Amino acid sequence: MKEIRSFVKSASLSELEKAKQLIDTAIEKYTQQQEAKKEVLDLLKEKGLTLENLQDVATTDKRTKVKPKYRIEFNGEIVEWTGRGKRPKAFQGVDLTKHLA
Repeated sequence: MKEIRSFVKSASLSELEKAKQLIDTAIEKYTQQQEAKKEVLDLLKEKGLTLENLQDVATTDKRTKVKPKYRIEFNGEIVEWTGRGKRPKAFQGVDLTKHLA
C-alpha cells in the first residue's frame, strides 16, 4: 500500500486515469471469476458432487503399465524388470538374453 500512496502523490492526471482504468479492469475480472466459481460450486452442489470427487478423477494415472521384459530368480524370489530405468541388483552382470520373460 505504501507504493500505491507514493504513486498517487507523485503521479500526473493521465497516469492516475490509466491506473484507475487498470484497477477497474482488475476488479471486473476478479468479480467475473468469483461469479464463475459460485456458478460451478452451485452446479456441483446441484449434481451432488464435491471438489474431492473432481480431484479423484484428475489425479488418476493415465500411463499404461509396462509388462516385464526380463524375469530371474534371485535369492529364492522371482524378480522382474521392464528393461527401463536403473538395472536391479538381481540383473547386474547377467546375460539378459537368457532371462527374457
